[in-house]
Amino acid sequence: MSERAAVAGHIERGVGTAVWRQIAFAMEQAIRRGDYKPGIQLPTEKQLADRFGVNRHTVRQAMNRLAETGLVSIEQGRGMFVAEGSLDYRIGARTRFTENLLTRQKKPLRELISADQVPAPADIARALGIPTGAPLWQIETRNHADDRAVSMSSHFFSADRFPDMPELFRRANSITGALKLAGVADYHRRTTKIAARLIAANDARLLDLPRTRPVLISETVNVDERGRPVEYVRARFAADHVTLSIEHLE
Repeated sequence: MSERAAVAGHIERGVGTAVWRQIAFAMEQAIRRGDYKPGIQLPTEKQLADRFGVNRHTVRQAMNRLAETGLVSIEQGRGMFVAEGSLDYRIGARTRFTENLLTRQKKPLRELISADQVPAPADIARALGIPTGAPLWQIETRNHADDRAVSMSSHFFSADRFPDMPELFRRANSITGALKLAGVADYHRRTTKIAARLIAANDARLLDLPRTRPVLISETVNVDERGRPVEYVRARFAADHVTLSIEHLE
């Protein structure tokens, strides 16, 4: 009786089911029934407390439980939202951002944020096989799937080998297209490392995420058909928006 009552917006006490569990069940059923669509903002804690006739702490306990299951997203300072489906992003030897999304019926968009020339730090210089301090092009992009920003990427290229890379990227509107214009017909991943960290302040702003959210960081070295490094990429994926699927690399 308590679960049915909760679905109807009524809480039963003394029936052996904790009040917060009844509220969690009621909200879960409302979401699964389609009363609240993915991405939609849910009522506030106060509104839910008034609806169920309980205090806000009890509501918070219920919604935290739904957040733990992945059904609800709680964003500090913004509110509670129905979680959107996670994007399955495949990482393989020849992963291409646009093709990856199109095969999943998603509309891709890679947005140029900045393009600057910087000295190569030791780790990136080593990965690209160039001297430390050599000039690099650093191209920052924000990457969208169906108009939702899902990742940020830092692309590094040797400025000596690719002196016009920012202009080529603007012309092609893709990394693959820019490399083709620069004479690199094909490329593939040589190495990929993945780690999880809290999101940086600038990425949080550009991805519209709270600073408490984790991101999945993918660091990749791409090489041309002769095995020469052409690009070092550091991508940051919103962990609650993207699932990384690792395919066997060639």
